[in-house]
Amino acid sequence: MKRKGIHKPTLEDAIEISGIEILHPGGYELTKRTAEMCELKKGMSVLDVSSGRGTQSVFYAKTFGVNVTGLDISQEMVDTAIQRAEEQGLKEQIKFVLGDSQNLPFEDNTFDVVINECAVGIPDNSQKVLNEMLRVVKPNGAVAIHESTWRKSLTQSHKNEISERYGTSPLEYTEWIDMLKEAGVINIVSEFDEWSKPEMFWKIRKDRNVKDHKSVMTLNEKLRTAYRIMKIYGIKGVFKVFENEKIFYQTILNGELGYALFKGVKKPGR
Repeated sequence: MKRKGIHKPTLEDAIEISGIEILHPGGYELTKRTAEMCELKKGMSVLDVSSGRGTQSVFYAKTFGVNVTGLDISQEMVDTAIQRAEEQGLKEQIKFVLGDSQNLPFEDNTFDVVINECAVGIPDNSQKVLNEMLRVVKPNGAVAIHESTWRKSLTQSHKNEISERYGTSPLEYTEWIDMLKEAGVINIVSEFDEWSKPEMFWKIRKDRNVKDHKSVMTLNEKLRTAYRIMKIYGIKGVFKVFENEKIFYQTILNGELGYALFKGVKKPGR
């Protein structure tokens, strides 16, 4: 699987390179809400798709007592996540594996709950990601995603530009619903406006007042990230990334782009 925008550094590339742990609107509040909607309980088996550095997996395990399997396509991310779980004393409760979200390496009907936080829109085939999530969850098991969602009617060219700069593919609210239904999700409930407000974007990090600084990164993080980007993409890549960040901020403030949480269940007998 290749990430969209791989030939030009996107905002998603910068986030991955930066090492920042969690960068979606609402921060841990949204992660907690996702878990609550899925009714996580001690002993449940949970698949965290595109688990990254393992931040959410550790949160699920520590807060709700569930057994978590995290999957990510990056070996570096998997290694970092394993180390995080060990440092938290959770290596018996959490495991991390290398894999593609478009082709999950698990048997049908394996997990009680399957969650994907902010990564359905990154792979080439988002529908296949959802299809795979439904395949591996048990009948009546919960499936949840939260994703970037357009809030205004925009031209396709403007959508394409933002998507290219962002490194993921936001969709219309109804498009996400339709894709979930096509995958086999029923009883869909969602929260959109709650997580699309600018104040939720300011909560993107619990360790930083983003609103005051107008950037998700500290100065030191920016310098570190710029250095790493330059090694991969050159000096033009550095300017491109921070241009992308500025324009992405503006789409949020303009109310063009928001965030939606969706939860449903797998149809029995599917």
